[in-house]
Parts: sequence; structure tokens; C-alpha cells
Amino acid sequence: MPKWTPEQAKAINQTGQNIIVSAGAGSGKTAVLSERVITKLKQGISIDSLLILTFTNAAAAEMKERIRKKIIEADLKDELGKVDTADITTFDAYSLSLVKKYSHYLNISKDLSIVDSSIMSLEKRHIINDIFEENYRTKKPKFLKLISDFTLKDDKNIVDAILKLNTSLENLYNKDEYLKIYLENYFNEIKINEYLDEYLSILNSKQKEIKNIIHNLSFYVDGTYTEKLEIALNNLINAKTYEKIKLSFPEKIPNLPRNSEEEAKSIKKELSELIKELKELTKYPDLNFIKEKIYQTKDYTEAIIDIILKLDEKINKFKKEKNVYEFIDIARMAINLLKENEDIKATLKDKYQEILIDEYQDTNDIQETFISYIEKNNVYMVGDIKQSIYRFRHTNPELFKTKYENYSQNNGGLKIDLNKNFRSRAEVLDNINEMFNQVMNSDIGGADYIASHQMIFGNTSYNEINKENYNMEILNYEKPEDKTYSNEEIEIFTIAKDIQTRINNKYQIIDKDTSKPKELEYRDCAILIDRSSKFELYKKIFEYLNIPITIYSDKAINNSDEIVIFKHIYNLILSNKIDVNFKYSFTSLARSYLFQMTDSEILNHLKIGDYKDTDIYIKCQKVKQNLKDVNSEKKQKETILKHMTDGVITFNMDGKVTYINPAARQMLGVK
Repeated sequence: MPKWTPEQAKAINQTGQNIIVSAGAGSGKTAVLSERVITKLKQGISIDSLLILTFTNAAAAEMKERIRKKIIEADLKDELGKVDTADITTFDAYSLSLVKKYSHYLNISKDLSIVDSSIMSLEKRHIINDIFEENYRTKKPKFLKLISDFTLKDDKNIVDAILKLNTSLENLYNKDEYLKIYLENYFNEIKINEYLDEYLSILNSKQKEIKNIIHNLSFYVDGTYTEKLEIALNNLINAKTYEKIKLSFPEKIPNLPRNSEEEAKSIKKELSELIKELKELTKYPDLNFIKEKIYQTKDYTEAIIDIILKLDEKINKFKKEKNVYEFIDIARMAINLLKENEDIKATLKDKYQEILIDEYQDTNDIQETFISYIEKNNVYMVGDIKQSIYRFRHTNPELFKTKYENYSQNNGGLKIDLNKNFRSRAEVLDNINEMFNQVMNSDIGGADYIASHQMIFGNTSYNEINKENYNMEILNYEKPEDKTYSNEEIEIFTIAKDIQTRINNKYQIIDKDTSKPKELEYRDCAILIDRSSKFELYKKIFEYLNIPITIYSDKAINNSDEIVIFKHIYNLILSNKIDVNFKYSFTSLARSYLFQMTDSEILNHLKIGDYKDTDIYIKCQKVKQNLKDVNSEKKQKETILKHMTDGVITFNMDGKVTYINPAARQMLGVK
């Protein structure tokens, strides 16, 4: 990039207020962010006076390395030694550092451990089962009504539903307060009337859709049919109340004229489905009936809130006793620290000249609350709402959307758009814009794509290659009648053959390092698929066709080596017979880093069957003997799982094992 564009220069240099930078894919976002940091260092602001927050550890490491290189290039020797200790980190890591530093303010030990959420979920399930047992025993009326009305054979589904709801609520900073006043806030006449008004607005929007569809249909049929349709649906379109809408459905919608075009048939079908949907939404007798039904859910809600509050009380007690916490707990502690200690809040406010947040579209409500305590109209946010993909982790892209809209009106800060894309060819961007113009708006996707989010071609070096067609291509294939191959296999073969054809035809691309034309290589190709279950099939077919392939996939913590080893130890402890499962677990442990047996040694044990004489069996029996007062298989399982949350294993922010307690080390022979 020979020079900064005017928009990039503005994003680098503008200061004096909160700034949100909407940076589309390939717009040089990271380069701009790191250049802004260097610009501030050149102006005499120390890197110690900047807080740079990212979404992942990898992004933090990359940002730190970029800044280090730029400091070397700028010959800022005084700042180079500060990079390693600078606050260039994730929200989680920064919150943890604060909580440990000021642990005495929070009345907790600074030697706290982070326990993985997947491990803690086992303890939560154990506790909620105890709560259910207690409620059954005491015969709580509202709880029994909940169980009676919403369960069939057992209560597993409702336990799962409450645990899932609890996970969603975890993202609230004031979760406890929110739940305690929920019934008062949401089961009152004013609030329920608001619900009904929202419901009516949904019905009104469906009425408008019907009117728009009739208008669209008028382009494909004659005026006589359109007039008939408008007469038949006039009362429905213009009804103003719930009751009138309910009574305005026509007995029949006029049939299309014979030999109507396919487009007309498609639109007519859409109209029929919309009317059917509206009819389903007005199936209740009247609004008073709906209101009454809402009030009837109050007892269920109260029972669920009671369970969640008890779950929180017990799980918080467990965490404090064991000195283990999840990152969501750390985030809340950090907020409490600032909320209740004005001196700490003032210290951080004075320390940071600017707070820079990368991937702001992935920020959640708790993180936003935390920043609100230490900012002083000096927050620089970079992100792209179109790339918000972590809602399942409870991120809130509405935070980005709201600020973007407000700052666009100079309300609260400055908005800067970086829409020029330097990564992709013009054809790619045109194809993407054409698709997203049709489907993305403020309601769907949270961004008015046409107005302000279309990507603009910026890398003119791509124009040096003109002989290829770089427009989007759709590869089609036919399903064979003989069923020799599955659809997935045919699709993979189609993709593989397309790559081979381009390689053989010396397809031209731009080298990302030299910005010069070069022939396509296998390593230049990427295949993105929506599920990892097909990875091995891709590998098998590509290797069959002699195409090199590398698979990248996330590894769940419950599939890490340490967890797998504990699963096999668990199996051997509970096994009462030498069966296939026993042999499988024995073999896995024998080959693991705990025992490191050779294949010949393992085969010999399997052949002779002398398992009980091996170190593996003997040590597992020692573990079993140390599980005192265990009288049933169920209790054994609970105790072993409980030990896994009792500090036997702890993890760092990357999910790596950082600690195995001495007793477990001795029993398992871990050095």
C-alpha cells in the first residue's frame, strides 16, 4: 500500500473524542490500528498509556508483533523495551490481571485458577439435580406445576432448558438483581400492554407485506385480476385492531388467470403463505385472552427464577471454596472492583490516554460495561458488523450498530468508514455486493448495506491480469442414478477436479508478497465448509487424486489429550470386567505420555491378559481406593467428576493444562 487513503489517514490521525471505525474486509484495518499506535508514540505518548484490547490471544500476539516491528522501523528505542509488558491483550486477560492485582479488595486469593466452562458445567448439572431433588422432597407447588405441565417421562429436557437459559443470563452483569426484580418488572399491566402493542405491530407489518406483494404481482397479471385481489383482501389490509384483523380473512383468494407466468405463480404462492401465517398469528380469541395467558406463565417463571438463583448461590459458594472461576466471573469481579473503588477507577482513567478495541462487533454487554467505567471520551473502536459471527457466545453486535448510527449523526463520537478493499479483485467485490444488496439491511444483518457498507475495489495491481475471468462461478453436478457415490463425494470430486484444471491450465493470480502475477499453486487454494464432519472425506478423496491438503479445525477442550486420558482412567476405575472397553482404555493409556509403552509391550499384555500386574491397573486401583465413602457407581462418577473440578486440573486462557495437583501427579506417575 504505497500511501494511506484519505479515510485511512483520518482513522490514523483523528483524535479528541470517541471514534468508531467501520472497517470492511481487506480494508487495512489492522495496519491502520497499528499505525495509529505508532503515530501516538511519535507524538510522545508512551505505549504504557495505551490499552489495546483484542478478541483473541492470537490477535493480541499478532498486534504486539506488528507494533514491535513498527517501533523498530521508527527507531523508537525507549518504547521497544516496553512492548512485552504493554497492555496489548484480550478483555479476559486484562480483567484477570486486574482481579489478581487487587484481589485483596475482592477478598479472594490472588492464586485463583481459571476452570474451563465445560468442566464447570458438570458441577452445575450436579447442583441443579440436587435442587430438583430438594424441590421434589419439599413438594414446592409452583415447581411441581412446572414439572407437571412441561414434562412427560422425566425432567431431563426441562433441566437442560434451564441450564441453557442460565448460560444466556450469564452475560448480564447484574444477573442476580435482574432476576430478583424480573417478576415485578415484566408481569405488570404496563409491560404486558407493551408486549401486546409489539405483537400488533408485527401483525401490521404482515399487512404491509401483503399490500407490497399485491403490488409486485400486478406487474405479471392484468389489471382486472389485481382489482379482484385488492377487493378480496381490502378489509384484511386495512384492519386496525387485532379483532378486526381476525375477522377480515377472505373465504377464498381469487385464482390466477390461466397460463400465468411462473413468476406470477411464485408471488401468488408467497401471498398465500403470508396470509396463512397471519391467520396463525391471530388464532387467539382476543387480546384479553393473550394477556390472561401471559399472566398464567408467572408461576412457571417464578419457579425457574428460584432454581437459577439457588444454582448461582451454590455454584458461587463452590467456586469460592475451591478458588476456581470462569472468565465470566472474572469479568464481573473486575466491574465490581471499579464500581466499588473510586481510587482504582480513577487510577485507570488517568493512566490511559486512549483505549483501542479491535473487533468491536464481537464485544458483549459485560465488556461494554467494564469499558464505561474507565473511559473518558477516548475509546477508539474498530470492527465490521458484517463480520459478527459470535452471537452464540453472547456477543452483542447491537452495541456496534447503535454507536455507528449515533456517531453518524455526530451524537457521542465520530464515525469513519473504511470500505475500500485491498484484498480482492473487483469481480469478487462486485459479486459480493450484488448478493448482499439483496439480503442485508438494518433489520436483517444489522447494517444498511446499500447505503454505507458496500465494498469498494482498491487494489489496482490486480488489473495487471486481464486474461482470466474472475467472476464468481457456481459448479453444478448431477446426482447419479446408480448411487455409486454419495452427493458429498461427488461434490468433493467436483471441487478437486476444478482445482486440478486451474493448476494444469496455469491459472493466473497475484502473489500477495510481490503484488506480481504468478501461476496458481495448490497452497493458494482454500476450501471453506460449514461442518468439520466432512474433513476426513475431503482428505481421503484429495489424497486419492494426489492433491496435497491440510486441514485446519478447532479442537474442543474435551478432546484434548489430558481430558481423553482422564476419560480412560475413569473407565478403568469403574470397569468390573475385562471387556472391549477395558482393553481400549488400557491400550490408550499405555500409549499415552503417562506410560509410553511400546507397541510390542502393549500387544504382549493384550495377548497374555496380565493387565492386573501392570502399573496402569495398579495405579488406577490406588485412585479408586482414595475415593472414600463411594458405595455406588453413580456416586463414583459424581466423585470423579467432582475431583476434576477440585483443582486436579486447571487451564490457562488457551485451554492448555497449566496445573495437575501433586496427589494426582503421584497417583498417575506424571513428572
